[in-house]
Amino acid sequence: MDVMAAIDGRMSVRGFSGKPVAREKIERVLNAAVMAPSASNQQPWHFIAVTGAPLERLAGTLLDACRERGKHYDPSRGKSIPPLYMERTKGLLKGMRPYLDSMNVKAVPFLEEGSCRFYGAPVLIVVAMDRAHPSSKLVDIGCAVENLALAAHAEGLGTCIIALVLMFEHLIREHLAIADEMQVVLTVALGYPDSGVPVNAFRATKEALRNVTRWVGFE
Repeated sequence: MDVMAAIDGRMSVRGFSGKPVAREKIERVLNAAVMAPSASNQQPWHFIAVTGAPLERLAGTLLDACRERGKHYDPSRGKSIPPLYMERTKGLLKGMRPYLDSMNVKAVPFLEEGSCRFYGAPVLIVVAMDRAHPSSKLVDIGCAVENLALAAHAEGLGTCIIALVLMFEHLIREHLAIADEMQVVLTVALGYPDSGVPVNAFRATKEALRNVTRWVGFE
C-alpha cells in the first residue's frame, strides 16, 4: 500500500471482530514499528504483545477498576489544557454522538469502558520505555506507534491507540509482570475491524493545515 494512502485511510477502530490475528501479521506490524527513527538510534521502545486468556483477564480487571472508580475521566478538570485543545475533544464527542446514539450507548461510558476492554480487540500491544530515558524520547515512541498503526492498516487490520488505561498502570504492570524500571507509555488495540459496529464509520476531523502551520521565508 502506498504510504500516503495508508496515512489517509488509517482511522481509530472502536469495535473489533472476533477473528484471530496470525502471529506473522503481528510480527510484520511490529517490525514496521521498530524501523522508526529515533534520536541517536537509541530505539527506546519496548513492546509487549498480549492475546487470549491473559488479555481477557487484564481487560476484565481494568473494566472492574473503571466501574469501581465511580467518576469519569475529565482531561479538562485540572484546567491545565488550553481551551483550544479541549474544544477539539468536544468536537470529537459531538461528531461521534450520532453513531453512538444508533448503538443506544452514551459517549463517555462507551469510551471509558471500551478503552478498558480494548474494544474487544483480540490483540493488545503495550508500549513501554525505560524510565532512565528523558521525556524527549516519547517523540521516538510516537514515531514507532505511528509506523505500527500504518502497517496494521496496510495489513487489513485496525488499531485504536489508548492512553486512558494508564490511570490503572499498576494493574497493567501487575498482570504483565512489567519491570519497575519500565514506564507504560501507551496501549494499542489491534485486530480486524467489525464493519457491523456503527461507530467504526466515524472519522475524527482534522484541523486545516493553515490553522496549525506558520510559514517562514516562503514569501
